[in-house]
Amino acid sequence: MENDKALQSFLIESDENLGQLEQDIVALERAPDDADTIASAFRAIHTIKGTCGFFGFCHLETLSHAIEDILGAMRDGHLAMDLRHATVLLDGVDEIRVFLKRIHSDGTDGDGVPPALLERLHGLMPETTDAPAAPTPVAPEPPAVDTSPVAQEPEDSITTAPPEETSPRPAQDTSKHDTTVRVDVQLLDQLMNVVGELVLTRNQLLQHAAHQNDGQLANLSQRLNQVTSELQEGLMQTRMQPIRNAWSTYPRLLLDLERKTGKKVTPVLKGGDTELDRSLLEAIRDPLLHLVRNAVDHGIETPEKRLAQGKPETGTLTLSAYHESGNVTVEVQDDGAGLDSDKIIRRAIEAGLVRPDQVGALNEREKIRYIFEPGFSTADAVSDLSGRGVGLDVVRNNVERIGGSIDIKSVPGRGTTLKLKIPLTLAIVPALIVRCLHQRFAIPQVNLMEVVYVEADRLESDIETVHDALVYRLRGRLLPLVDMRSLMQMGERETARDQFILVLTADQQEFGLLVDDVRDTEEIVVKPLGSLLKDNPCFAGATIMGDGRVALILDVKSTADFAGVTRHERKLRQQDTTPQTDTAPLRAAENYLLVRPDGRAGRSAIALSRVSRLEEISTRLIEYSAGREVIQYRGKVLPLIRLGDAGATTDEPDNDVIRIVVQPTRSGEIGLVVNDIIDIVADDQAEIIEDSHARGILGVGILQGHVTDFIDCDSLLNSHSENDHGN
Repeated sequence: MENDKALQSFLIESDENLGQLEQDIVALERAPDDADTIASAFRAIHTIKGTCGFFGFCHLETLSHAIEDILGAMRDGHLAMDLRHATVLLDGVDEIRVFLKRIHSDGTDGDGVPPALLERLHGLMPETTDAPAAPTPVAPEPPAVDTSPVAQEPEDSITTAPPEETSPRPAQDTSKHDTTVRVDVQLLDQLMNVVGELVLTRNQLLQHAAHQNDGQLANLSQRLNQVTSELQEGLMQTRMQPIRNAWSTYPRLLLDLERKTGKKVTPVLKGGDTELDRSLLEAIRDPLLHLVRNAVDHGIETPEKRLAQGKPETGTLTLSAYHESGNVTVEVQDDGAGLDSDKIIRRAIEAGLVRPDQVGALNEREKIRYIFEPGFSTADAVSDLSGRGVGLDVVRNNVERIGGSIDIKSVPGRGTTLKLKIPLTLAIVPALIVRCLHQRFAIPQVNLMEVVYVEADRLESDIETVHDALVYRLRGRLLPLVDMRSLMQMGERETARDQFILVLTADQQEFGLLVDDVRDTEEIVVKPLGSLLKDNPCFAGATIMGDGRVALILDVKSTADFAGVTRHERKLRQQDTTPQTDTAPLRAAENYLLVRPDGRAGRSAIALSRVSRLEEISTRLIEYSAGREVIQYRGKVLPLIRLGDAGATTDEPDNDVIRIVVQPTRSGEIGLVVNDIIDIVADDQAEIIEDSHARGILGVGILQGHVTDFIDCDSLLNSHSENDHGN
């Protein structure tokens, strides 16, 4: 048993020393004269070699000794690190990791070191060591026991100091050695669960004491509250690790990427001391790795292109981390070419993610969002770096799975920034408590944008209903609404009482959640769902409130998908109905506002994404400008275009109100005058069968069993302007 513990300690310490050695080798390739880094690398491999002899791992000892000889020659000034030396040494580090994995699996170090690797290592040694090879500063021979502290580099340097626990400590440096202890992660998880139960009990006791006229009970409960909070904070601190732990492999990764791509990249690391829960640190390790690889492969240009554009030949990749609004924000920024939105849209059209007629309504930010769609890639050729079919959708899904979010900004020619917002911990999260009827729900604050209070007398005017579809006019734009009561099958909403709209964000799109009441923000303890609710897509877990009742924690993204208000859900519907033959009708990847253009039985469909607002105005407000009908609208002049003879003015008293669909176009907003609004139709019900030769009509299709014209608003406006000019 003692041998097993000693072997386990050897494996852990050797892995940490390897991490330090790898960082030092990469740093020396960029700064070969750094004596402190050479000494650090020598100590790391010397520790591994010495412990190998204790356990009798002769093959691993042979490999470690060869690497130690090379670093010793560098320390003595007989060798200088360059790309060739760094490559061979890093290959040796990789082989040591192979040995450690073998020792972990079967307790032996295998058959021997690959002869080719040993030959390469021995080939690096100078033929003579009588005199230094170059007049480089010679690092002093380190003492047998090093009592000096490890040098700390600036945080924006590639040699950012490693975590106090991934580096070796001198034997006589008791200031840290005697005050640290290794603790099994499972034990920390168990303690976290116990503290969670204590927090719940504390909350219940505080709520009970608040209703009792007992001063002693109140004092005891407040003392318990203080002690519990301190215990919770202390235990959470033991689970926190600096984010530089996730960055430790990036210098080696960038060196490999430089070799493969021929590019030059300088990494800048900021905020490496920013801490977050170890489980979240592991969860974001792979997403960050993908973003770094993507930035070098797609973002940063080759040295020749950068020089031709007036840039330095070496690109800069900046990773920064900082605390913001109770979360940890991680940014990956490059100064490369930026994103080509036109190229992204072309690929999106080819993949069937968007139709050509929808492109005009998209802004630059919406265009570049398509890079988060599954399987999306702009790579022209498949390689081990690009075009592998695993794109940024995997990064987004992994980040959102832990309650985080990802956003992107890009400036052509100047670079791209990806921002990840991550909660500090998954065990205890801040949430807004809301109520529908008698049931309470917890909304994670990371998804909450704002809360809108709607008075009862404004519900009918501010919240518009087109059949079963709800929308809310929020600062001049239509916000899709999800009624919590309807979603949870708790009955119809009450229009005689005030309501609240939670503006939430999911899949980079906003929607509103209609609830009865908003309570307060609390730090809740996340509990897994029971078997009866485990398959419900709308809930991420549950928590116990202070009064002992259970509140369900809403999974905002899954709720949005379930309610059909996100682009992801619409895309899934489109994929499920993709035509299998060339003769099949085209599927429209859009929700449509179905209207009756005139008094006859004709029907027209307007893309809902192109609708800003729905208005009803008096015909007395119609004026004329240059022979066109216009109205004064929100401080501007709004041109009116009638579909057919919609709302044609007559002397009949019942015809003094017209309905207007306000839409943005390339030339500004216009108002389409329609006779009636029929319905909002989901995209899986829309079929465009053939093109139309009529101006202003995108095509003709079958919708709800009726022939329907699909409106092209930009073309309609151009046609209207040309007619006015001709008249």
